[in-house]
Amino acid sequence: MKWLFFVSLLLTIRVVYAQLEEKSAVKAQKDLDWYNCSFEADHVYGAAINKAYQFLKNKKGKSKPIVALIGGGIDWEHEALKNNIWTNPKEKPDGKDNDRNGYVDDLHGWNFLGAADGQVMEKLMVEGDREFLRLKDKYGSYFFDGKNYFKYVNGKRVSLDPPADMDEYKYYQHIVMPSSRLCSEYGSLLFANVLREYVQIFDKQMRDRNPGKKSFTVEDIVACIDKNSPRDSLRDIALYLMAWSMNEKRGDDKAWEGTYNYYFGDKAEKRMKESYERVLKENGTDLRKEIVGDNYMDINDRIYGNNILLTLNSEVNTMVAGIIAGRRGIEGRNSPIAENAQIMNLVVSAESGEPYLKDMALAIRYAVDHQVDIILLGEQNTVYPREQKQWMIEAIRYAESKGVLVVVPTWDLSFDVSQLVFYPNRWMDGGKDLTNLLVVASSDKAGNPSIASNYGIQGIDLFAPGVEIFAPNVGDTYKSASGPCLAAATVAGIAALIKTYYPQLTGNQIRDVLLKTVSSRKGVEVQKNCRINGRMSEDLFLFEQLCQSGGIVNAYQALVEAEKIAKKNKK
Repeated sequence: MKWLFFVSLLLTIRVVYAQLEEKSAVKAQKDLDWYNCSFEADHVYGAAINKAYQFLKNKKGKSKPIVALIGGGIDWEHEALKNNIWTNPKEKPDGKDNDRNGYVDDLHGWNFLGAADGQVMEKLMVEGDREFLRLKDKYGSYFFDGKNYFKYVNGKRVSLDPPADMDEYKYYQHIVMPSSRLCSEYGSLLFANVLREYVQIFDKQMRDRNPGKKSFTVEDIVACIDKNSPRDSLRDIALYLMAWSMNEKRGDDKAWEGTYNYYFGDKAEKRMKESYERVLKENGTDLRKEIVGDNYMDINDRIYGNNILLTLNSEVNTMVAGIIAGRRGIEGRNSPIAENAQIMNLVVSAESGEPYLKDMALAIRYAVDHQVDIILLGEQNTVYPREQKQWMIEAIRYAESKGVLVVVPTWDLSFDVSQLVFYPNRWMDGGKDLTNLLVVASSDKAGNPSIASNYGIQGIDLFAPGVEIFAPNVGDTYKSASGPCLAAATVAGIAALIKTYYPQLTGNQIRDVLLKTVSSRKGVEVQKNCRINGRMSEDLFLFEQLCQSGGIVNAYQALVEAEKIAKKNKK
């Protein structure tokens, strides 16, 4: 029956992250396990895990560290994982809340997207769309022409006072709007009022300037703008759109007439309304209220979900778990990093959309309360609402207070993270750093960053192998894939290996060790994608310009340093 289920699952499952690409070519085991290798022995920039095991050869593990995967589901019965799945010691599979934590039968973790009747959310909205719907009535109708605030009522301008909460308004304008397709479509719908207003202004100006002229050209409409007049950003956008429309009809002596009728009548507005309503229908709900039933804006409303961990979104985390934990040296499989690590799975992600910050914050607290050592989150986000960001800060601080390391992958989006802020990050509290948070980017065999990786000294801590990584896949299968989540799994696995032999080290100590002991790539010039004025480009960088440590994680050097600290602490 299990195989029948997985055949169905594999037919319907899709890769969650666009950067995960299946590789079908047959490779030698050494090539499949390249992330275990070292440059000294194998001439590839792996994480020196094989060399680390040589160092550990005569040492005895002292603990079985728990690693919490906070993201998608997991195939916890996979042949490579089933012996390394965490089991709640205070829970029984009897339909009761034996440990009285509010979660019934949370044997191996918890699904924060589930319902008591067994349903699971398969789609989530993106955070930008959620925030747009929350703030739409407050700021959605605001226009600003560079000087005044106003809105349209029955097609006429009505002056408005500046927003009372200017920080929130700027957040809506500069963070929510670029992140929300819904917001973009809604803005286009409202902009029909601007276009209707300016098409009348331009028409009058052209007729006043050209008495008796019956047809107008692009040059005529451009001539309406006095270059010495105060800048009006809305006018300029309207001019561009109308000039473009006329240019498309160049040679037609009724080009302006058609443009005028389109924008002055209801055709443009009707088309924009249809587009907005279509996108709203597709993306404006994810059935959380109907399935989960909680208030996602209330952090104290925490008893919800179910214990279903194998979801349609289980591919990524199954691979991540298989990189971190399991038995090494089995031909045909990958060699995991930390043989004794245990995997706890906390589901907050679906097949599409972005996790709710409430779910993530509660998942972090659940993990810490159940004595995890390392937490691995999903990729960062640029949209972090104020109140919900505070939930995440407090949850990560709670992990910090209990000695738990939190690892988070950045995105492969080619952003300089000093120019566009991604969360969570070390400085998000606005005061003291979050000393237990580690942000990871992806590198390849040659020691080069992923071509599309985010970068920046102030936001990225180190790089780790994450390109063409071989690992378990759902249904007792295996595959090679690429992505920053796999690089973060490499780091989490090394952290678990350190914790196995040096359990007294805290999360912030392990973070410091990992940063201090990288395979240095300082002085090496690399080529990668970047964004310049919003456009994708390529440029050359020194590796130390890409991350704080200037290198790639090195398990062997980290363990050597960990032993030094452990010996020093004994004295």
